[in-house]
This record gives sequence, structure tokens and C-alpha cells, in this order.
Amino acid sequence: MPQNKVTVIDIGSKSISVLIGSRGANDLFAVSGYGEQEYAGYYEGEFLEEDKLFETFQKAINDAQSSANLIIDKVYVGVPASFCQCKTKTIVQSFGQRIKLKEEDLQTIYQGADDNSNENLVLLSCSPIMFVLDDGRKVFDACGQRTSRISATLSFVYAEKQFIEKINSLIKQLGISSVEYLSSTLCESLYLLPKERREERAILIDCGYIETSVAVIKGDGLLDLKSFAIGGGHISADLSQCLGITFNEAEQLRKQLILSVVPSDTDYYELARNGTNYPISMRKANEITSARLEMMAGLIKKCVCYDGQELPAIPYYITGGGISYTKGAKDILSGYLGVNLTLIYPRDMQLSKPHYSSLLGLMDKALNLENKNNGFFKNLIRKLTGR
Repeated sequence: MPQNKVTVIDIGSKSISVLIGSRGANDLFAVSGYGEQEYAGYYEGEFLEEDKLFETFQKAINDAQSSANLIIDKVYVGVPASFCQCKTKTIVQSFGQRIKLKEEDLQTIYQGADDNSNENLVLLSCSPIMFVLDDGRKVFDACGQRTSRISATLSFVYAEKQFIEKINSLIKQLGISSVEYLSSTLCESLYLLPKERREERAILIDCGYIETSVAVIKGDGLLDLKSFAIGGGHISADLSQCLGITFNEAEQLRKQLILSVVPSDTDYYELARNGTNYPISMRKANEITSARLEMMAGLIKKCVCYDGQELPAIPYYITGGGISYTKGAKDILSGYLGVNLTLIYPRDMQLSKPHYSSLLGLMDKALNLENKNNGFFKNLIRKLTGR
């Protein structure tokens, strides 16, 4: 495969997507191949129908290879939030005299910072949140700064070892010789939010099909990362159960929902059934959906706040395919949260859809790593993880 192309695998809670691409004009992506396969997903850190996981990977990868007309020999795999843990740590280092900081100086700090003793976790990333210099200045890039002392706040994201071993086995069976792992949420956050928006804290909510992740972002790292097993698919399940319709009909209904209007008793959605249109009360369907969004809001608050505190007054963003395409859902969720939610999605004009956020975040990070083959952070992670 040409060096300027990379392959990334995004493991969503509804489908597994494989994207082969490179960096095109105007910093956009040039897609060479794509494959996607729906599957049972995962629930609270466990794959459902695990016996079918290999077949799902195989089909998605084969489709991507066929459309790109090449054989994949290396992949970057995104680790979903459900299989990750995040922690932060502050390290203070004195140099005895004022020096101009080099990458080597920072590397020494980072290498001594990770004190993880849990053998069930594998380090995915070590990212700087912020640095404080000897004159009290706070900076986000310490390289080249002069100081006699530095305080570095670092973010570490770990993957469950069991997840890594499971995917390693699948990749090996597929004949792919090399695999590297990335935090899907971290890559998505760095890709979607420009640096200036990350200098202060921000919260990114990715609502998927059966999982929602909530990340607190600052600088180049994650301050916190949590997830819960509720997504857009649960809205369909609620509609199916409460309205007495099939799940597939509920999925069709969910695409019609308009939560931004106040319906009357005579307003209906229409479902196609046996060649005729079947009416569904708009009021009832909207109420069912709003109840699920209220539950999601409560869980999001628990991810961010403790002991009933109010949500912090910082920017809030939402992405993912779970509710982004349901008209009015974002505003209903904003109301329950009591904050202004901003819908955010990829900047790439051809792929500017919320459900591509995680996939393109992985692509952006993988291309950056390939273009900096001997880059500092890539070497650091290799030293810390032994990969």
C-alpha cells in the first residue's frame, strides 16, 4: 500500500466501518475504499454475538479492499469509550537553571509519569493537558519555552487488555501484519474541536446506536471519559414496545420524528404497512421519544457532575448518529440538560455527517502519525507500551 494511504477501523455500537484514504487537497480526505457491516454491537464493555465478530470484520475489510483494489497490510483500530479508561496526573520537574525545553526534556517527564500497575490495561495515549512554567504562565505547547521548572498535567487513556487481545486475534486471522490502537474518543475530539476551543474545557457527547460517550476535553487530552449503554436504538425499542409496532417499523418511524413542533391530537405520522399507510399519533410518539431523551440527560449529568452539582458553564457539543438526525432531538436534550448543545460534525464537505465523526477522527490521527513516522509522541507510546 502506498505510504500516503492508511486504513482505519471504527468499531461502532451498530456497525464496523473500514476506511482507506489519504490526505487530499485543502486538507480534505481522499477516500480510496470503504466497507461497513452492521452487527449486534456491544453492551457495557462486552461484545454481543461475539461468535459473529470475525465474519463482520472480514466482510467490512474485504469490501474496503475490493473498492480500493488493494490488499491491506496495516490497520489503525479505534478503541471505543466502553473499552477505555482515562486518568490525569500532574508531574513537577525542576532543572536547576533556566533551560530552553526540548522534546527530549518533555519525553523524560512523560516516561516517568505513567505509574499504571493494572496488568489488565494497555496504554493508548499520553497527551498533554497543560504546562505551567516557573513564572506562572500556562501554556499548551512547552517545547521551545524557557523555564527552570515545569508542571505538566498529562492525560492517559488505557484500553482493556482483553479487548486488545481479542482484536489482535481477529486481525491476525485476517492476514493483516500490523495493527496499532487509538482512542476513538480522543481522536474524534482532536479532529472536531480546533485547538482554540480546547484551551478551555469542553464536553463532547457522542450518541451512537446503543452507546453514548461523554468526554471532558482540555488541551490535547481528555480530562475524563465515561460512557453508558443507551443510544438512538433505544428510542426505536421504546417506540416499538409502547406503540405495538415492529422494531423495523419503529426504525422507520424514528426517521420521521419532528420533536420541534407541538402536535395536536389529530396529527399523525404514517407508516407503510402491507401497501397501506398506518397512522401513528404524533403526540404519543414524541412523548415516548422525549421520555428517553430525559433519561439520557440524567445519565449525561451523572457522567459530568457529582453529588447533584450543576453542569459546569463550558461549551457542550454533540455528535454521532444516535439522535443527530432526529429533528428537534438536540434541542429537547439541551432543555433537559439546561445547557446549549452545539451539533458538531466533520469538516470534510463530502463526509460532513455526524455518524462519520469517530471514523474521520481516526483517519486524521492515523495520517498524522504516518506523516510523522518518527514523531515524538508515536515513539513515546511505543516505548511505554512496548509496541
